Amino acid sequence: MKKLMSSVLAIAVLAAFTFGCGGYVAKETKVKCPKCGAVFTVDEGIKALEKQP
Repeated sequence: MKKLMSSVLAIAVLAAFTFGCGGYVAKETKVKCPKCGAVFTVDEGIKALEKQP
């Protein structure tokens, strides 16, 4: 029984790392920049990060 629980827990941890929080964050979520005070949507922030080399 312990082996089964260990296996299930290991699979759950791997699944959490694999899927991340991508499904939990809405595209309309707004983030405020602490330096300049500008408000960006999460989608805009992701696009800006993808453009960086």
